[in-house]
Amino acid sequence: MERRERILAAAAEVFAERGYDGAGMREVATRAGISTPVLYDHFPAKAQLYSGLLQSEVDKLQAAWGGLPEPKDAEELFTTTVDAIFGWIEHNERGWRMIFAEAPVDPEVAEVHRRAQAGATEKLAELFAAVPLSTDLERPRANELFAETYKSAVNAIAGWWWHNRDLPRARVVALTTDLLWHGLRRLTALPEEAL
Repeated sequence: MERRERILAAAAEVFAERGYDGAGMREVATRAGISTPVLYDHFPAKAQLYSGLLQSEVDKLQAAWGGLPEPKDAEELFTTTVDAIFGWIEHNERGWRMIFAEAPVDPEVAEVHRRAQAGATEKLAELFAAVPLSTDLERPRANELFAETYKSAVNAIAGWWWHNRDLPRARVVALTTDLLWHGLRRLTALPEEAL
């Protein structure tokens, strides 16, 4: 394993265990088997190291739900996306903590979070564009509104689940789907079905 890969692996462990604020560059260096000055040669600041790891986790999460098969209807699109997101979360504790359970204070890290959130909204808006909606908003704005609502709820529930891990994923997915789908279902009904 090359030095940079060792550093990233060690940093991932330390950040997963201690969080951003509790992690120290000296501990990362020790775990990577290098000196602290060598670590700073590769990553001049903790925020830079963390931001790189965070972006990697965001990319993996978005890939997990971005390549789902074509759904047969809006409800299937909705439920399979929720399940894919929570499935990734369940099997990626490090990413879960970094994306959903920590509020970034450092401006560089906050910027990675902001870009990730904007990217998630954009991808979700693309998914909503494929769903027939009955709304008086112009379609691009409606897609963005529903994407923001969906994303915000999933972010909040993922953060809550971090502290309530005794609840199985299937139950979290069912509750999330029930919570969010009921209002959206009315908007996806054709006019004669809405009665």
